[in-house]
Amino acid sequence: MWFYLNDLTFYLLEIKYQIMNPRRLAVVHHRAVDWISALREAEPRLDVRGWHPKDAMQSDVDWLSEAEALFTWRFPDGFLAKMPKLKWIQNAGAGVDHLIAHAEISEDVLITRADGRFGLWISRYVCGHLLFEAQQIDACRQAQAARQWHGRLLPERLHDKIALVVGFGRIGRQVALALGALGMTVHGFAAQERYDADFQIHSVERLPDFIHLARVLVLCVPALESTNGLVNARLLAKGHPSLTLINVGRGSLAVLPDVTEALDNGRLGRAVLDVFPDEPLKPEDPIWNHPRVVITPHHSGPTTIEDLLPDILPNLCAYAEGGMIMNALNRESGY
Repeated sequence: MWFYLNDLTFYLLEIKYQIMNPRRLAVVHHRAVDWISALREAEPRLDVRGWHPKDAMQSDVDWLSEAEALFTWRFPDGFLAKMPKLKWIQNAGAGVDHLIAHAEISEDVLITRADGRFGLWISRYVCGHLLFEAQQIDACRQAQAARQWHGRLLPERLHDKIALVVGFGRIGRQVALALGALGMTVHGFAAQERYDADFQIHSVERLPDFIHLARVLVLCVPALESTNGLVNARLLAKGHPSLTLINVGRGSLAVLPDVTEALDNGRLGRAVLDVFPDEPLKPEDPIWNHPRVVITPHHSGPTTIEDLLPDILPNLCAYAEGGMIMNALNRESGY
């Protein structure tokens, strides 16, 4: 009985301490006001304060000096010097290459990512752009403008055509399911070949063996040293005029001069590019005007509070309770 009361007393004292001294979560985000409100509501046991990246260097140094967690996408250079006790960074999105490479983030700081419902968003993006071609929507619009009825303007048959999805995590697998629902045969590619109940997943080294068979090549893989320049002249030499490239991963995955050259010489039919090496894409870049390139402003997987909060809530609760942060990324693999 004495041990039970002792444990209960310790537990109650711990709760009282947490109430009197809530753990601090800093927010640096361009939508800081919205995120602060949402995070406070999601986990009211935390002391949440935040700033727009432009204002972060004028933040409360005394408060930040005791904060151990940071929610962010990007923060200004020198900001982390204000957080000597930083232990955990929650990224406001799926891509973490910018954090892994950041010189100010020590190796003992845990980094977690958030997929949210990016898989649903991005699969809709991929299928939408592919179906735009297959349904000949542009040709139908032109015929409508000319008031011409083209009865032989038929949709493309996608059934059993081959789709290649490079990067087969949560997002890539969702894209594969969506393409499969269109009747396509999907092959996944990852760092290593592995078993999947629904798809064949090959090592990314085997990608050149499948390009000549593919109707669409979708890039969902993160930016890593091993994926830099993955789609290049050597790979596209095995392409063909019916191949569509859709990049929803990172701009570094595709060598843009090689992509445009492949489009011009018939080794690639169309390119849908949502990401670029440098963003925003400069107005003078000639790829804007290429007739078989579709450019979108990195919007295939928008970050919404409603979608991301459920993903990060378990770790918010763990942090508030002094528990263990789960699913921190492996810096060597990049995910």
